[in-house]
Amino acid sequence: MKRILVAHDGSKSSEKALKKAFEIAGKFKSPVVVVSVIPDLYLTELMEMDRRRIVNALSEEAKKLMDKIRKRSGALSVKTSIRQGDPAEEILKAAVGMKADVIVTGSHGRHGAGRFLLGSVSSKIVDHAECSVLVVK
Repeated sequence: MKRILVAHDGSKSSEKALKKAFEIAGKFKSPVVVVSVIPDLYLTELMEMDRRRIVNALSEEAKKLMDKIRKRSGALSVKTSIRQGDPAEEILKAAVGMKADVIVTGSHGRHGAGRFLLGSVSSKIVDHAECSVLVVK
């Protein structure tokens, strides 16, 4: 394993994925990139000002989360990235951009959108990734 990408949204499932990725990275001395995606808000009932406030709050929350992750990484080589857009698409783009050898993701995210056994984001990643995907339950 040369390059590991971890999808992280603050959920318990993504915490398990992060722990597994750190474990793998420690064994193989692999660099890790942790990606958090702020979803686009297409809710028509929201005014633009309210949308911006929500996105800003989500951005601040993601920054704090990424800071905590970097502090927990110890001797591992860990970078973080915060993106905005469709979570699965942004994670897939990040994986291609960094030439990831594996994407590590939780089985369900904090948004709770379930599709049979996998969440919708993890399912889309499994279906469309150009590299291996490890789904942590």
